[in-house]
Amino acid sequence: MIGQDLAAFIEGPVMMVLGTRSLAGLPAVGRAIGARVTPERDAIDIFASPSQWADALGGVAAGSQIAFTACRPSDYKTFQLKGEVVDVAPVDPADQVVAERYADDMTRVLLDLGVQQRQIDQWLTRVGLVRLRLSPSSTFAQTPGPGAGAQLGKVAP
Repeated sequence: MIGQDLAAFIEGPVMMVLGTRSLAGLPAVGRAIGARVTPERDAIDIFASPSQWADALGGVAAGSQIAFTACRPSDYKTFQLKGEVVDVAPVDPADQVVAERYADDMTRVLLDLGVQQRQIDQWLTRVGLVRLRLSPSSTFAQTPGPGAGAQLGKVAP
């Protein structure tokens, strides 16, 4: 089960990166545009654009192992969850609302930190999103500094 504090962190204004394997089996990364922890807190729905992150998402299917990293840009507090994708599907209207709200919130946070709008627009693509449902099996602290890389649990804290 994903702890309540971690769930709130994941659903907050954090930058999100997916680590996957491409169709060729090579390491690939892409950005997510929002995430939602399931009501049972046993999985995370992650939204991302296959047209923008073709290498990262082209090889992802149910059964794929991925890493999902969430980093708060104001203080670099970071967590990484690793696990198995249990489903890949087009977003539904409720998913799109989450992605849109995330993009709006992140835009405000990044503008406040001095990031240029044109940079933000490249990161936060809202078109053609898919939903990856990740069942996490382990969680790691990844905030830079002492303790970075420490495993926090077999399942999210």
